[in-house]
Amino acid sequence: MRMGSTNPVFKQANSYTMVSDKPITYANVAIKTITLLAIVVVSAFLTISNLDTLAVGYGHIIGASIIAFIAVIIGSRSVRLAPYFSILYAVCEGFILGIISLLFASYYEGIVTAAIGTTLIVFTVMLLLFSTNIIKVNQRFASFLVVALISVIIMSLISLFINIGSLYYVVVFISAALSAFFLLWDFQRIKDFVESGADQRVGWILSLGLMVTIIWIYIEMLRLLAIFSRD
Repeated sequence: MRMGSTNPVFKQANSYTMVSDKPITYANVAIKTITLLAIVVVSAFLTISNLDTLAVGYGHIIGASIIAFIAVIIGSRSVRLAPYFSILYAVCEGFILGIISLLFASYYEGIVTAAIGTTLIVFTVMLLLFSTNIIKVNQRFASFLVVALISVIIMSLISLFINIGSLYYVVVFISAALSAFFLLWDFQRIKDFVESGADQRVGWILSLGLMVTIIWIYIEMLRLLAIFSRD
């Protein structure tokens, strides 16, 4: 029996679980995810390399964020359009992450490299925990993620209006841990689709959902490392 997903991208993918003569595989999802990651890296590199020429302002960042958000919505709802909007999402996120990374690097030397390394470590550890079934990924686990995510969102909104330094630290620590746990749930959803024999075209939707979580983890690692560096 399938479990409902807390990741909105994977939740939409439930509509495309028909059995196919070209079923999705783990390798299929991995290749697509690596492709999107490569696009993010190239986009970020080009952004940083041409920052003076681009004359980037807050409007560009907000615009890229809106486009990325729309790309996730459309890419998660259409198997046919998923490849194109997944790539568009990766390009926009690369642009955004390039600027964010450069900003953090200007204050904390070596933080970007450390954040990338920490993200890889988190991914590896979570994959190990999932594959060995040390942490049980079930409906109760999903309910916990939903409650925790809502709590983080509420605390983040409160911190915007009430200047409490300690609250910001709490939000960052909880959000960082939550992003890692969402990775476990993403793995479970990918496993469900592979075992169901769903069409391989769904791989783009699954890769897009996984990318959303990976980028979330990277941003949280930047914020977490900045707190430690500041201390």
